[in-house]
Amino acid sequence: MENPFFKKFGPFKIDFLLKKLAINNVENFKNDKIFDVKDLSSATSKDITFFHSNNYFKYASITKASYCVTLKNLAHHLPATCKK
Repeated sequence: MENPFFKKFGPFKIDFLLKKLAINNVENFKNDKIFDVKDLSSATSKDITFFHSNNYFKYASITKASYCVTLKNLAHHLPATCKK
């Protein structure tokens, strides 16, 4: 079922998203594309997710997301395949 509140406009290159958010692209991420924002457990390699609480470390450790917005003190829970 299509969500009536949100309309997809992507995919977007990660570099574009970082620039829009005024985040310095220190890792030099360029051509990876993000197709959707999803929670830790349902994210795929085409998605970005978020991890803000230690309560979700079990899900963080097995997420399949390409990228994750998180805190420095939580980043170690994420798999190596997920760019912080």
